[in-house]
Amino acid sequence: MRHAIIIFLSAVLLFSCSRKKDTVSLVSDFTDLVAYFKDPPASFRTQPFWVWNDSITKEQIDEQLADYKKKGFGGLFIHPRYGLVTEYLGKEWFELYRYATEKAKKMGLEIWIYDENSFPSGFAGGLVPAQMPESYNQGQGLSWKTASILKTEPGKIYPFVFRKEKKQWKDITADTARYIGKKGEFALVELSFYERSKWYAGFSYVDLLKPGVTEKFIEVTMSGYEKNLGPELGNTIKGTFTDEPNINPPGRNAVRFTPDLFDEFKKQWGYDLRLYLPGLFEETGDWMRVRHNYQSTLLRLFIERWSVPWNKYSVSKKLIWTGHYWEHGWPWLADGPDNMAMYEYHQMPGIDMLFNTIDQEKFPVQFGNIRAVKELSSIANQLGKKRTLSETYGASGWELTFNDMKRLGDWEYVLGVNFMNQHLSYMSVAGDRKHDFPQSFSYHTPWWDLYKVQSDYFGRLSLALSSGDQVNRILVIEPTTTAWMYYKPGRNNPLLDSI
Repeated sequence: MRHAIIIFLSAVLLFSCSRKKDTVSLVSDFTDLVAYFKDPPASFRTQPFWVWNDSITKEQIDEQLADYKKKGFGGLFIHPRYGLVTEYLGKEWFELYRYATEKAKKMGLEIWIYDENSFPSGFAGGLVPAQMPESYNQGQGLSWKTASILKTEPGKIYPFVFRKEKKQWKDITADTARYIGKKGEFALVELSFYERSKWYAGFSYVDLLKPGVTEKFIEVTMSGYEKNLGPELGNTIKGTFTDEPNINPPGRNAVRFTPDLFDEFKKQWGYDLRLYLPGLFEETGDWMRVRHNYQSTLLRLFIERWSVPWNKYSVSKKLIWTGHYWEHGWPWLADGPDNMAMYEYHQMPGIDMLFNTIDQEKFPVQFGNIRAVKELSSIANQLGKKRTLSETYGASGWELTFNDMKRLGDWEYVLGVNFMNQHLSYMSVAGDRKHDFPQSFSYHTPWWDLYKVQSDYFGRLSLALSSGDQVNRILVIEPTTTAWMYYKPGRNNPLLDSI
């Protein structure tokens, strides 16, 4: 077997210089694989986040693009991020973006649009909530709390109130006034809101389940690229990257809400969720059916109101839609009911692999989380999607070594990844920027001059593992809809842990 591998690699290296490589997107036969193996085309090479976190200049662009080309990268995801001085989506932004795209094109490098100013995707650096207040000010959560005496609380919004009678929760919302000051077992459902913060430009995150919010986000984010770089969309600019869009509810002990939730639920399931809200928080009444139906409704709305608009837009502009959700928390459902269902709408689905640790007590497990990577490769295999992306190495620290990089990359490639997007490559590390989830794939690191070895290695792996077809003989059924029935807010949940 070892002799066969050596013969194969020798043949690959011998015959791999005979074809033009810049426009290759897929390899369809062994002859192509051999031809391209030694020097893979740009589309198979690694492509990091190029972090624009400074007052951007053409000189910086020239210098760094030349450096990236020399280090064996195939392209860049231009990622506006913490520390950016140039106005996001302003006139100068697009002038510099066009300049970078033109330079990259001449060098044979690909460019990708990162769809947000930092993360998570959806608020456009504060422009969406500024232009569409209803995207954030209608309430996004329903929080549950119990009380032995019903009191009035100024500033609190309790759209639903329940009282326990004969071990069952009874809706007393319409009669709340007559119970004020009385003792009993009460439950109050509070309307909760995303918190405002500087991160969201003084606003809050937006409600991606509300109709029109995604369309506004696409309009605000993409119209400038269409105007200034239209001919390059689908050409030098290969696609867009979305980062951790989510429907996580605000506050502790909360479930997700959107203004037309109850109407949509009744339309889908034929009964009024408001009468069964306690079942989302406690094992009471027909709680398993209610929770299943509730999560199914959220998933449908997330797909219809986030995934479908982005998919349609990407197809219309001949762009590849990639990126990832918060896929590491299964079976916990706060960020979304089913990530695999979301992957269907991406031309190149992706995951995230943060940290360089397997310390489950301190961090959500990512390296070692086989399930998350197999979800990605499974949906790609089922739906015929040839490329699968991983945003890799984020927050691994300045101490990350070549051995670490190979171990982390090999692990995810064995499980089904075939496109590496390194997190990240700073334009600047001045001030606090150097603490923004480092390391950096750039001249700021001592190993940078040797990095082409890693670029070539993972480029060849990407080429080989994007070729051919995967044949599986084992089917694993993931009990996601069972998790829907066991999930409730809060981390103390033995039923969910049992999965």
